[in-house]
Amino acid sequence: MIGMTQIESDEARRIVESELVLPAGELLDIAEARHPGGRGALGLEFGRYEGSADRYLFSTEVEDEEGAVWSLLLDAHSGEIVQDLEAPEEETPPTPQ
Repeated sequence: MIGMTQIESDEARRIVESELVLPAGELLDIAEARHPGGRGALGLEFGRYEGSADRYLFSTEVEDEEGAVWSLLLDAHSGEIVQDLEAPEEETPPTPQ
């Protein structure tokens, strides 16, 4: 598992504006192309690789055409997919009787 430290939105905006990373829209397009056909991206976060001050990650979850949810980490500078894991299915709690 690759570790990521989340970046607050103001800092993420500054990093994107400085062009150190690809725009979020391009990164979402890459993630959605990996698992097409579903509802697409279900959220996003920017972060740093753990242990690195200048390498950034983009994290998102994408639903595919069969309803499976995939958790992806992309190198935010290159767009390279560095991790692609199927998210575990959420269990529905039992209904009280």
